[in-house]
Amino acid sequence: MKRKVVRNLFKEQSPNLEFKGCFMKLRFSFIALVICLLAVPFYRADAQANVVENQSIYVHVNASSGSDKNSGSVSQPYKTISAAVAKALANNRAGIGTKVMIDPGIYREFVKISPYNQTSAPITIQATTAGTVTIDGADVLTNWYRKNSNVYAYSWKDPVGGCPLPGGWYTGMPSIVQNNEMVFVNGTPMTQVTSISQMRPGTFFVNSSYQELDIWPPAGTDMNSARVEASARRETLEVDNGKNMVFRGIILQHAASCMNQNGANVYNSSNILFDNVQVYWNNWGGLGLSGSNHYTVQNSTASYNGGVGLAAFEVKSALYQNNETDYNNWRGEMIGLYDFAQGGTKLMHAHGVTVNSHRSYNNAAQGLWFDTDNTNVTVANSQLVGNTVAALQLEANEGPVSVQNSSLCSSGMGVHLINTEDLTMSGNIFYNNGGNNFQNGNFFLAGKAGGRVFTNFETGQTETTFTENTKLENNVFTAANSSQFVFNTYLSGSDWSKFINSLQSNNNYWYNGQQSSAFIVTSGKRITFGGWKSVSGQDYSSAWALASTYTRGCGVPDPSYKDFHVQAHNAASYVPAYYMSNGAVSIPLQVKSYGYGSVQLSVSGLPSGVSASFSPSSLTSGTSTLTLRASSSAATQMVPITIFAASGSRVHSITLKVNIRPAS
Repeated sequence: MKRKVVRNLFKEQSPNLEFKGCFMKLRFSFIALVICLLAVPFYRADAQANVVENQSIYVHVNASSGSDKNSGSVSQPYKTISAAVAKALANNRAGIGTKVMIDPGIYREFVKISPYNQTSAPITIQATTAGTVTIDGADVLTNWYRKNSNVYAYSWKDPVGGCPLPGGWYTGMPSIVQNNEMVFVNGTPMTQVTSISQMRPGTFFVNSSYQELDIWPPAGTDMNSARVEASARRETLEVDNGKNMVFRGIILQHAASCMNQNGANVYNSSNILFDNVQVYWNNWGGLGLSGSNHYTVQNSTASYNGGVGLAAFEVKSALYQNNETDYNNWRGEMIGLYDFAQGGTKLMHAHGVTVNSHRSYNNAAQGLWFDTDNTNVTVANSQLVGNTVAALQLEANEGPVSVQNSSLCSSGMGVHLINTEDLTMSGNIFYNNGGNNFQNGNFFLAGKAGGRVFTNFETGQTETTFTENTKLENNVFTAANSSQFVFNTYLSGSDWSKFINSLQSNNNYWYNGQQSSAFIVTSGKRITFGGWKSVSGQDYSSAWALASTYTRGCGVPDPSYKDFHVQAHNAASYVPAYYMSNGAVSIPLQVKSYGYGSVQLSVSGLPSGVSASFSPSSLTSGTSTLTLRASSSAATQMVPITIFAASGSRVHSITLKVNIRPAS
């Protein structure tokens, strides 16, 4: 994420400290109790956007009939959103609020809003009909010529290529993850490959040597009439130092965002509302807010983005209400990058944030991730289901964090708890989490020995966090098979002691119908529920039983876009690398079907003397094993090998690094 942050030095009083102070007053008077109860909703109302949309001036936009030379009236609309925004900003400097009303259409432009001398007058940018206005980062390319019987070509100078690797990122990743080109044929995304030899139906190749774009379109495509869109802009929307703004009913898509950056960004702004906004098919991040405060994102969707869906960095007083982030991280998935800077939603250095009624399904990463220096956080009434890593990851947070009445299901882990203090989890459902790697558990306790050190972005003070003062009450932890655990950890020594000696856990259900020793504690020891009660000194009012609510909220709705994914799992590193032993290596793969049919597996890039086989090579959903064998003539080397999963003209790939070592 871009770090265009101006630190705000004013400090808000912690609502939790205020709340605790109120309860200390309760012993003195009943009136104090009334004052306390009134104080809590006051903070919640303040910790979000509160834009008063009382504008009487309207500016109109119509992509088909408008002209930027017009006045912006309903009969003389502007052609571009940018022109209307310029008018609204001019009105604002005169103290006049404006509503920019956008008629249905696709607006292929980058809308940048950088106010100066801004007054408090509100600006609303709104679709006249929600969901019919698209700010698009791609351009339409016409007049393709046929290169051969399968491939069409277009003379094209890449306008968005060449993304740098973010500082501090792993440098050994296959190159495809740094690409940010995207191509869509009649709305269907094509899969990028790195050589002409890898091309097959449903793929494209950026031929930089010849400044050419090559496409092998889906079978039956008429390229003379097809709408072919190629990424042309890194962003669709950017707001710098804005305030009192509303974005409503618009779609933000096809931005060629670079690694760890977003297609739509808000920097150093306050009192910003995103309402009923859809953020789709951006190369990396979808919508990000940075250095901002008092904002709300509500009734919105950020799905099918190549990295994170919704992101935030160094923010305060925010509300995420009734949003959905699904099927994100497809670009990271192309190299097995699941557990680094991704997530359906990822918030970093967030102070005073509520996430309510959030849904996060089938992301190839975490569902919801609070990473580093998050405090005064509430998650409530949410469904985090089917995510490759953790449904919820809480990492290096000073807390307090409250997670209430939510469902965390069918993910790599239920909650992944890492060096986070003052966590309360109550009324939640944990079901069917774990089984793909060693980080396996409905409740997985991890952490850095000796605590995590970070800088509080508001105070500038260095803090060290351990996982202490965890409270579990009225939760349901249910494993679905013998390979899953209800509780798991690798902590030991003082880090384990700090957790277990400060744990409060009661009135929970714990259960695994196929494995009674479903708790893993320090030193990898497996124990029963009775052993857990003895070790923890807790849960004596809890039960080892299957609760009637054990799958509540664990269903996933049908996807809007039917698809399938292919994944590889290797817990040893962020990016899978596999090493031959005695001339062979087995790579576990998983095909996940989202309403799709049978998928065929194949491999590309095998060096001389290396053979490959799949077991099975065709499946709809489930696991397969790729076995690579090196003959005595094979050279010892580290090579990228690309696995393709294809069904008709829909294709996905994953490129993995393999150390080839022939048998001695």
